[in-house]
Amino acid sequence: MRTINFILGIHNHQPVGNFDHVFEEAYQKSYLPMLEAVIEFPSIRLMYHTTGPLLDWLEEHHPEYFDLLKILIGRDQLEIMTGGYYEPILAVIPDADKLGQIQMMTQYIADRWGRRARGMWMAERVWEPHLAKPLAESGVEFITLDDYHFYSAGLNPDKLLGYYCTDEQGYGLSIFPISKKLRYLIPFAQAEDALAYLHERADESGQSLLVMADDGEKFGLWPGTYEWVHEKGWLKRFFQALQDAMAEGWLKLTTCSEFIAIHPPRGRVYLPCASYFEMSAWSLPAASGAKLDQIVHRYQAEGRLDELQPYLKGGFWRNFIAKYDESNRMYRKMLWVSERLSKCEGEASLAPTNPGQTPGSAPTAIDMARRHLYRAQCNCAYWHGVFGGLYLPHLRQAVYQNLLEAEVILNELEHPQGEFTEIAQKDLDADGSEEILLRNQHIGIIVSLREGGAICEFDYLPARFNLLNTLRRQPEAYHGQVAIAGSEIKEGESIHDQFRAKEDRLERYLIYDRHLRGSLIDHFLSAEESPQSLLNGTYYELGDFAGKPYDLLEIPTAAKGIILGRSGKVVDNCIELRKHIQLPAQQDELHMEYSIFNKSAIPLTILFAPEFNFALLAGDYPERYYYQANKDLDREALDSVGICSEVRRFSLFDENEGFAVHFEFADPAEIWRYPVETVSQSEGGFERVYQSSCVLPVYRLAVEGNGTFTTKFKIRIQTLQ
Repeated sequence: MRTINFILGIHNHQPVGNFDHVFEEAYQKSYLPMLEAVIEFPSIRLMYHTTGPLLDWLEEHHPEYFDLLKILIGRDQLEIMTGGYYEPILAVIPDADKLGQIQMMTQYIADRWGRRARGMWMAERVWEPHLAKPLAESGVEFITLDDYHFYSAGLNPDKLLGYYCTDEQGYGLSIFPISKKLRYLIPFAQAEDALAYLHERADESGQSLLVMADDGEKFGLWPGTYEWVHEKGWLKRFFQALQDAMAEGWLKLTTCSEFIAIHPPRGRVYLPCASYFEMSAWSLPAASGAKLDQIVHRYQAEGRLDELQPYLKGGFWRNFIAKYDESNRMYRKMLWVSERLSKCEGEASLAPTNPGQTPGSAPTAIDMARRHLYRAQCNCAYWHGVFGGLYLPHLRQAVYQNLLEAEVILNELEHPQGEFTEIAQKDLDADGSEEILLRNQHIGIIVSLREGGAICEFDYLPARFNLLNTLRRQPEAYHGQVAIAGSEIKEGESIHDQFRAKEDRLERYLIYDRHLRGSLIDHFLSAEESPQSLLNGTYYELGDFAGKPYDLLEIPTAAKGIILGRSGKVVDNCIELRKHIQLPAQQDELHMEYSIFNKSAIPLTILFAPEFNFALLAGDYPERYYYQANKDLDREALDSVGICSEVRRFSLFDENEGFAVHFEFADPAEIWRYPVETVSQSEGGFERVYQSSCVLPVYRLAVEGNGTFTTKFKIRIQTLQ
């Protein structure tokens, strides 16, 4: 009799920092109805994985979820899989953190359900060959990866009806291929179509296996799927069809552990660096990604995609760190915190043991710092594809908040006296040139000499908030689809096959920046420019200072600060610009002084506008606003556009996070403001996202030949009561 073994796997995840209402909707529409359906069909068995951020939320909000899991585990309907607790991309985090994250999840499963997890879910199925060793060292026996990984190694579909073994330095691991065909059939085609495909792959051997393991959210949370999967009964029809097939004898629903116990591997395999095929396209630079998309659609139209897709190579996950500087900044900050934590752990291990500490006692400061580090390693904010990911400010904020929570703890361990000021030169972002780190117990900034002597990170530690958690406006491969996107959700189609816009004429906002978004970016502009021309990207840069390399001229010994400089041209004038950045000890202030030396005999008549960006998470939220004392600007939205004249003090308030940012000027300045908004795609469609508010003090210079312009101002951060 022709038979087929089948493994069905579900992976449930919500990222650290996602909104409570998203967790709740996912629970009600996806996670709960899936378990209720499985309980109704006792012969249905699943590989099942729930990530740490979601488990933490469920523990607090829906303890009944664990009651359902206990019933199903007791019936042997679920095999629970481990993973990195906070769903990191394991390939790119430090080895000690790999082991720590996996052990945290494995221990949780053992404590919660009394089971040893033998298999592991790989976040975003990101694979690099060196991972076999740390996974095996963590006690992992098998993982699931996409069939695309195997195709990339030269195997064809007929070879993927089972599992394979691999190794690194003698550490072995079994790998099950996930069928892309089944990922797209389930649940987007009729239930009968999925069963027909399974039946088609059945053979006489009794050894053949197909695996479908994918996101649980597509069974109810993705747009249009709740009505299709649950209200119209797709899931129960599918489960009934599986039960009928099992009763007929041609299909056996199994689990990975059970299959390994009975069947040997198909052979040995060494897979290249890869994820699922869609990820390989998303990780490419925009132009290359658009070209690959064209090729895929052409072969699809010709009916040749299945034949040729194994030979189409996109990028791989690490490309996101190169594609998006903002991702790289978060990533390097994470590595910096991890390195500091490891150093503190090493020093703590040499300290005398506290006899009052016993197993089960309250977590130590290092334990708490490690938990925040692990939370900051949650992968979702570091990349972008069909999900909002990196483009969502609240996810990036969750990364920075946890990194800064860990940093505050480490500061207290390293500086028990409480007060310190540090200046360090180091290549913090791995771009081949040094940045300058300037920090005390209140404020931390990173200055990029290569990128215009600009501040690229501005941390306010009392609020655990990075004021420069913004994103530049840059091209994306899918931007060509924005103008032609519809507004309807197509029932029964995967989010990978839909183009939907959340508002009309989104293409108006496809504006691209010329440089990274930061602060102290030095613009020289004509009097014809305005906030609107800067917003639209139509302005002309008349100097060669913005985004260009600066020199570190001096680190004054009398004051904690740095002096940067650059010689360049503004139209026909030769200019030397110096900026002195000072971080006074024990204060929540940053002081700045500009000196512009006109080295030419002709006068310099021009606008000088240093750019600042403040990423306060929402442009139209009532508790976040602009304010100018004794002026008309009172609680103006952060996504507004405008000019204020003769300004001595200008403020941005964030009552939600509990702080205000005040500009205080020695000389009256003109203030321009406008919002930075991006157009990105998410599972719900194309959308406009507020990233930051751009604020520019504007000085109308009239500097005589060989003359000098000097001005001072400071940024003071106030904690709101």
